[in-house]
Amino acid sequence: MARYLRIPCVALLAFSAATAGTLASAQARDPGWDIGGDLVWQDKKTINFNGGTQVRLDDDWGLSFTFGYRFNSKVELHFALDWSDMDYDATLLTDTTPQGTVEVSGTAEAFTPRVNVHYNFIDGPLTPYVMAGFGYSFIDTNIPEGRPSNVCWWDPWWGYVCGTVQPTKGVDEFSYQFGLGVRWDFSPTVSLRASVEKHYIDLPNTGTPGVGQVKVGVVWRGY
Repeated sequence: MARYLRIPCVALLAFSAATAGTLASAQARDPGWDIGGDLVWQDKKTINFNGGTQVRLDDDWGLSFTFGYRFNSKVELHFALDWSDMDYDATLLTDTTPQGTVEVSGTAEAFTPRVNVHYNFIDGPLTPYVMAGFGYSFIDTNIPEGRPSNVCWWDPWWGYVCGTVQPTKGVDEFSYQFGLGVRWDFSPTVSLRASVEKHYIDLPNTGTPGVGQVKVGVVWRGY
């Protein structure tokens, strides 16, 4: 997966080397707040569950929003919310006799609030960093789990409305992640960052599968 990041990282290093001397005086990472966002590319993944059920996740795009604090030029604490919308194909085993399979396709939506610690190796405007953290993932598989029912509710914009809803299978589990990245403070208030990360989620009946991610984003620095 690192090949997806190799070209932009090399370009970033080369350009930064040419400009770091003139910008370094205005780019100190003194204590202060960071607010940022990342575009996330998630690699495909096949997950095998106990009993023979298999889920095949497609590679897809997502978003991440972060809010953090710089204790000094090297140590940062980040709070983040990741969102992804992943297409999948699944082979489900039935409980009939003889046992059979059912092929389904759909889109799973995941929200993951998380906390990360970043360590920057260099005080200057261009630095590699490592990160690690934990979170809690809320996943809606959009697989029906009950019969449709007609319900009515008060909508804040549309008033009293009625419609048909159907419960779907959801999973809420602990997760953790670690990664390696590059941060470039190219102006007094704005930074760019890119990282390669591995995210694990403690799913029932399968262990803790890991999914690779590539993130590219922008950070606004406050003091």
